[in-house]
Amino acid sequence: NFSYIDLEYDFQIPAIQEAARTFGIKIIRSRHFMNGLPPNAGKIWEELGSKPYEIPKLAVQAKSLADVDGVFRLFENEKKEHIALSMGEYGFCTRILAEKLGSSLVYAAGSGFGFEPAAPGQLEPYSLLDVYRIREYKPDWKIFGILGASNVLHSMSPAIHNKGFSKLGINSLYLPFPADSEEAFLGLAERLDIQGFSVTAPYKEKILPYLDSISAETEAIGACNTVIKRGKHLAGYNTDAYGFSKAVKAFLNLDSLHGVKTTIIGAGGAARAVAFALKGLGARACIINRSMAKAKKLAETYGFEWSGMTERASELLGRYNDLIVQTSSVGLEGGLDGDPIEWYEFSGKEALFETIYAPPETILMKRAQQAGCRVTNGLGMLKAQAEAQFKLFSGEEYPL
Repeated sequence: NFSYIDLEYDFQIPAIQEAARTFGIKIIRSRHFMNGLPPNAGKIWEELGSKPYEIPKLAVQAKSLADVDGVFRLFENEKKEHIALSMGEYGFCTRILAEKLGSSLVYAAGSGFGFEPAAPGQLEPYSLLDVYRIREYKPDWKIFGILGASNVLHSMSPAIHNKGFSKLGINSLYLPFPADSEEAFLGLAERLDIQGFSVTAPYKEKILPYLDSISAETEAIGACNTVIKRGKHLAGYNTDAYGFSKAVKAFLNLDSLHGVKTTIIGAGGAARAVAFALKGLGARACIINRSMAKAKKLAETYGFEWSGMTERASELLGRYNDLIVQTSSVGLEGGLDGDPIEWYEFSGKEALFETIYAPPETILMKRAQQAGCRVTNGLGMLKAQAEAQFKLFSGEEYPL
C-alpha cells in the first residue's frame, strides 16, 4: 500500500523507478542542504522538480534565521506538488507552518514511543496535533509567536496561547522563533505577516529601537515583552510587571509589599519589570548583579541599593532578605546551569521567588526549600503575564 518512495537526489535504480511508475507510486526525490541555503538554491530546485512523475523534496539545515526566510521565499509561488522544510532549531517554524510552504508532508518523531527523532527539530505527533493544531491550521490564520534564544523552544507560552485560541474558536496560531538576531527575526516576521509576538531574553531591550511606539510601562521599565503589529506599525508593551505583581501577591498572600525588604538577583529585562513592580507595591529593595554598571543603573532608577557579586552583595542580602527574587538566566533549561547565589546561606525565614519555570525546580530553589524557606517558581508569573498578552493579541479575555 505504498503511496511514495523517498529517494536521495543522486540515487538511481531504474527497476525501482519503472516499477513505481507502473503501479502509480510516486517517487519523492529529495535533496538535503546541511550547511544552510546555498545561493543557487533556486536553480537546484528547478532541476530537482523537472520530472513530472516525481515529487521534489528540499530539506535545509538552517544555520541562521535568514536561511529559514530564504526557504519561505523560495516556495512563495510554487504550484507543483512538493515537500519542503528547514531542519534544526531555527527551522522549527517550517514544520508547523508546512501548509504555508505548500508542503505535502510533515515529518514527525516517534519519541513518545521510545524512538529518537530521525532529523533535528522533529516533533512528536502529540505536540503537532494538540499544541500546534496542525490539522486545523490554514495559511490564512493569524500567526503569533515568541522571540528568544534557542531555549525558547522549551517555552510553555505556545501551549498556553494555542489552548486559549482553540477554546475561543480563534483562527490563530502561536509558535516559538529561536533567533540569531532581532533583525533576522523581523525580516521573517514581515514575510510571514506575524501579527504579534512575545519577547524574551536576550531581546527585551534589543527590540526597543525597532518599535514605532511603546506603552508608558515599557518606557518606564526600559524593556518590552510584547509587540503588536498594526498595519506597518509595531507597538511595544510590557506585561511582565503585571504578571510578577499578581503572582508575588498571591505567593506572599499580601495585597501590598510595603516595607518588605527584597533583593533582586539580576539586572536584565525581567529584573527591570520586577523592580518596577516592587516599587509600585511599596517594597524596599536592592539589586545584585554580576555587572556592577547594570546593577547601579537599574537601582538608581528606583532609589534602591545595589552591588556587584562582591562582599557588599553578601552584606546587602543579609539585610534585604524577606523576599529574594531571582531573575537571571542561571538555572534556565537549555541555558547556564548553576546557583547564582551559591555563597548565600539561607536561614529558613526567607521567601524565594524564582522567575524561571523550566525546569520547575532549580538548584537554588532546592537549596532554599531544604533550609525551610517558602519557594515558588515563575509559572504563576508566566500565566498572569500571558493572560495580559492574550488580551493584546486577540482582544479577548483568556478563557478560564
